[in-house]
Amino acid sequence: MKISLIPGVLLLAGCTARSAPPLPCPTPPAPALAERVHTARYTLVDISPAQTLRFPLRQIISKTLPPSGKHHRHLTREEALRGWLNGSGYGLCLPVTTSMRLFYGSPLPDAQRRMGPVRTEAALQTIAGSAWVMTTDEVSRTVCWQPAPAIRPLG
Repeated sequence: MKISLIPGVLLLAGCTARSAPPLPCPTPPAPALAERVHTARYTLVDISPAQTLRFPLRQIISKTLPPSGKHHRHLTREEALRGWLNGSGYGLCLPVTTSMRLFYGSPLPDAQRRMGPVRTEAALQTIAGSAWVMTTDEVSRTVCWQPAPAIRPLG
C-alpha cells in the first residue's frame, strides 16, 4: 500500500499548474565612474573637481576676526561678512534699502568673532541671524541678504 501512494502523490504533484515565472527586477543604472589618473605606482587621483572647488561657499574653514577692546572699535556685521567672504571669490551686494544699511552697520556680537570649523555659508547665515535669508548670484558671485518672509523690514 505504501508503494501505491507514492505514484499517486507524484501524479498529483506533476499535474499542478505552474505559476508564471516572476518578472525580472529592473537593474539600476550603473554609477558614474570617477575619472582617475595614476600619479605614482600605487596612487590614484580623482581628476574631477571637488565639491568645495565647484561651490566655494561650502568650504569648511575656521576664522577668528580681530578682537575688540579699548583700542579696537567694534566690528560691524558688514565687516565680518566681508572677512568670511575674503578669498572665496564672492563679494557682498550693495545695501540698497534702509533695513540692509541698518543690518550692515549693526555691531557683530563678540561670540561670533571666532567660528569653525564650519562651512562658509553657515558662518555667513550665523552672522546674519534668523531675520535674514542669504541669496547668491552665481553669475556675479555676489552674496545678498533679504529679510526673512516672517520678518517685516524697517525700510
